[in-house]
Amino acid sequence: MTLKLQPNMTQSARDIQICEDYWAYDHKSYYIEHVKAVCLKYNISSHDLFKEVGQCFAYLDDVRCVCCGYVCPVQVPADIPYMRSIENWCCEICEYTTWQEYQQNR
Repeated sequence: MTLKLQPNMTQSARDIQICEDYWAYDHKSYYIEHVKAVCLKYNISSHDLFKEVGQCFAYLDDVRCVCCGYVCPVQVPADIPYMRSIENWCCEICEYTTWQEYQQNR
């Protein structure tokens, strides 16, 4: 897997480690238990965990838009296998542009 994280400039080393631990979910254990374990490790609430994780841009660098080559962003670990299963992924911008062109040519 080639999940990459791009932290926010304001995130501390601890914040980045929280994000890395969250995204280290192995898909073999229960997701809720994984979240609880990360929260327990850092003594934070799930609200604080997701607030921090939301500050860090997570993406798959091996799944790219077939039109423009943009990397595939992911919001939750469950997105990873799903996005990799899509044969020809298209980013929202290219998808919208294609839709607009289709509407104009009807």
